[in-house]
Amino acid sequence: MLDYYQIAGYGGVAFYLGSYGLLQLGLLKGSSYTYAALNLMAAALVLVSLFRDWNMFSAIVQISWITLSIAGIARVWFLTNMLRFNAEEQKLLTNHFPTLRPIEAKKLLDTGTWRDGEIGELLTQQGMPVDALTYLVSGGVDVDVGGQIIAQVGSGQFIGEMACMTSGPASASVRLNQPTRYFSASSDALRRLVKRNPDISPHLDLAFSGNIRSKLVATNSVLEKTMKARESVPATD
Repeated sequence: MLDYYQIAGYGGVAFYLGSYGLLQLGLLKGSSYTYAALNLMAAALVLVSLFRDWNMFSAIVQISWITLSIAGIARVWFLTNMLRFNAEEQKLLTNHFPTLRPIEAKKLLDTGTWRDGEIGELLTQQGMPVDALTYLVSGGVDVDVGGQIIAQVGSGQFIGEMACMTSGPASASVRLNQPTRYFSASSDALRRLVKRNPDISPHLDLAFSGNIRSKLVATNSVLEKTMKARESVPATD
């Protein structure tokens, strides 16, 4: 017959293996409450089992694991409930990353800086590598292809989202057409972020695809107006 200490030991082993298995299967995140709580429960049960056959070294391991799990839970709680974002940061997150957890949002924002740009500042140059992602908080830019302005993009839009992760060539030159407040994150910093935090990648992809659709609509509108203007010019002999 199993006694209570043995049952606690088997239960602790089950919690340890279960939490690690779920982590490896991608069903749990290492920074989540659940993972820390499962490990806390596992260590506590194994520690209880040691009261039947005491082993100081195993006890030290379990007590340390309990301490670390409690610290992990406290850290997640703090980062989830105590993080605060200013108006500019909140606007970016609300518009493009509404489902991003505060912890991950903070990591994303830490990759870049907020800047005040002047008229004429070049953000991307056609044919040259895109080395940063830019988010326009206010102001606007001209999108130039082959010397012709094909669109004007304003606040709430990304610049360089199509090529920033690969540092591919810019499809257009983008220049500020008015004083502009913007957020800029280097391509290197974004790649390091995604490498360390793979869960952020789908959020970036979703935000970028939505922004590309928005800019295509704006570009089509400009081209349509240009074509109508040309058609309205009377032909000359």
